[in-house]
Amino acid sequence: MLHEVLLALSGHPSPLFGDSNGAKSTLYDLPLISPSERALLENIGVLSSTNRKLRRVVDYTATHHPSTVARAVATSISQTHLTRFLQTIIDVESKILSKDASLVGAYDIVPLASVVGAFDDWHRRMSWLWEIACYMQPISTPDDDPLPTGACSGAVLINKLRDEAHTGFPEIEDAAVELSKVAETAWLKQLASWLLYGKLPIRGGADFFIQSEDAAEGDSSVTFRKANDLLPTFVTPATASSILVIGKSLHQIQQHRQNRKLTFQPPAEEAALLSTHLKHLSALTLPILPAQLSRAVTAIRRSLSQNILEYLLPMAMTFQLLSCLKQYFLLGRGEFAIALIDEADNRLQARWQSMGRLLQQDPVKALQGLSITDAELQQTLNQTWKVLNREDEELADTTEFAMKHMSLSSTTRDSSARPISSDSVSAAAAPQISSVAFNDLLFPRASSLTLTVEPPLDLFITPRETETYSTISSYLLAIRRAQVKLAGLWRHTAARRDPSKTSSPRNTSTHFRARLMQRTKATRKVWATCSAAMFLIAETAAYLEGEVVRESCAHFERWVQTSPSSSSTGLDRGGEDISSSGEQNGATQKDAPPPSSTSSSTQQHDPETLAAAHRSFLAALTYALLLTDIPFTRELRSLLGNIDALIAFFIRLLDVQQKLDEEYDEATGDDGHRTADEEQSTALDLDRARKKVDSDLRAVVNRLRQLDQERIGSGRYLSILGMVEKGGFEPWKGGGVDRLLMKLEFGRYDGGGVT
Repeated sequence: MLHEVLLALSGHPSPLFGDSNGAKSTLYDLPLISPSERALLENIGVLSSTNRKLRRVVDYTATHHPSTVARAVATSISQTHLTRFLQTIIDVESKILSKDASLVGAYDIVPLASVVGAFDDWHRRMSWLWEIACYMQPISTPDDDPLPTGACSGAVLINKLRDEAHTGFPEIEDAAVELSKVAETAWLKQLASWLLYGKLPIRGGADFFIQSEDAAEGDSSVTFRKANDLLPTFVTPATASSILVIGKSLHQIQQHRQNRKLTFQPPAEEAALLSTHLKHLSALTLPILPAQLSRAVTAIRRSLSQNILEYLLPMAMTFQLLSCLKQYFLLGRGEFAIALIDEADNRLQARWQSMGRLLQQDPVKALQGLSITDAELQQTLNQTWKVLNREDEELADTTEFAMKHMSLSSTTRDSSARPISSDSVSAAAAPQISSVAFNDLLFPRASSLTLTVEPPLDLFITPRETETYSTISSYLLAIRRAQVKLAGLWRHTAARRDPSKTSSPRNTSTHFRARLMQRTKATRKVWATCSAAMFLIAETAAYLEGEVVRESCAHFERWVQTSPSSSSTGLDRGGEDISSSGEQNGATQKDAPPPSSTSSSTQQHDPETLAAAHRSFLAALTYALLLTDIPFTRELRSLLGNIDALIAFFIRLLDVQQKLDEEYDEATGDDGHRTADEEQSTALDLDRARKKVDSDLRAVVNRLRQLDQERIGSGRYLSILGMVEKGGFEPWKGGGVDRLLMKLEFGRYDGGGVT
């Protein structure tokens, strides 16, 4: 019977323990076997059955699993651990044949307990290996064992093996560590393909945490993103971001060579550089330590940046992009905002005039043409460029760049779902921008400025960051537009002229003079509200654009132009004013010249450091602009909308009053009564709009006071987590909300009317 036991342990079916075809065990049919021996044989039967099932599962996994990491682990279980189990069986058989005293007793009797005891260490180990095999790829077995469904990824398997190494059983720990080394070796091979050549793994690429995405139709470029669910725990977010940047850079270098036949380095130097990078990966010990992997990736990133990336993404190109964002998205060039607002108003006025004529001819067609199309939005932006070009005949490089890459289009929700492709600063560290929309004030349809990012600029800025710039642009444009609209009220001659001083015959009428005095008295409150709103909007725009945006951008640009070795000293100058005169709101700002190529080509930050610093700058900027505070943005959005309504009713009232005066001059009778009723109705609507604006003004100021109380101490400025290592960028820390409140309080005591 001993040879039957050993054969069963080797994986052969045995009638002694039953088989997978449904044959029952014959242990209970043998009268010579005692209960104690039957119990020992049952343990052997469990071990034999686990061995057979485990071999089938790991053989299937090694050939069918989509993850190369899981295949490597399955192969290791089959060729290493199960081979050791088989060797244990051979050793037991050898001792029996050689009559070793450790197993064979007197009279050549082999106690069954001794044979079973030789496999005591394998019961827990085989059970654990079976659990790992089912965790990798649950499959239905002939034994109909209940198994979970779904195959795991390589990253999940690596994390599982690392956790299993801390169960407290020495044999399980040894097996888990050994399998972890196998799994991480297979993962490192995938990583090496990406880090050294910029290519995704040929086999098992769907299991690697870097994934490729096809670009839009008509674009042959390929975009890459991180899949966080495929990221092992020993890879930190900063390290994963560095890995993504390195591979993307190498991929773009290959694209440049194929399309433009550019040569960055001689082949011999590139081979030496590749060998150096390979040594960094080869020096990693298994299991992988997070700090060790981070140091290796950082060394490869710096080496790549110093030798190749400065040619792929020169400082002049980065600075040109920053200048475009500052001048046109952050409204650093004031005349651009004014021209865009004027063109939008002209287009809307022309549209409503044509709509009025079309309503009389074909109402159905008129209603169908109410929506603003993307083509009309882009035409508005193109006309804005023409206006700017007439004022400045010599186009600057930044303006040409903006005309090529900027567009004005309707806002869609699909773009916000696009994943972040590079984020060394974790998403949790970035502040959440308020969901209150300001992009439906320039046009009735939600629209915003967008920027098309092309390689290699995507190494520096991501699509989500361009969406943030679009949000900031809509926010600042809405405030500037309200300022322009309110200022336009004082340009209405009919509103500011005293009709009694004209030579019209109706001025001698007592009834007309009484009506005029009543109008003047009724509009005093409106002018007071408009004056208060104008003061608050103007001071808010001056604070946001003239202080927060200007100083933040100047501080960041100084850091960009500072060499990495001296960047730490450059941070001490964060609060100084770069210009004694300063660029005021609406002032023309010429394109700033990029740094000299000689200095930037030898001393510049690597793309990932620049990108991480830019994310910190953008996060701090949105926080300082109060865009992260939902109550403030909600109150401000209500104020801007009610200001539009107030202006519309005011202009409407002026038109009705002018029409009424003309009708009284002509003595039209019933028509005059109808116009008088319309005047009363419009005046009532105007008074309601005025009260809403007054209420919103108080709400905005009250919220600013609350923010001043809330943003104290560490909350005064945004705390940027995930700072770049040595020489990292620290955002500008200037005046807080109290600076704006001081101006508003001064305006109240000076008769500004804000309470």
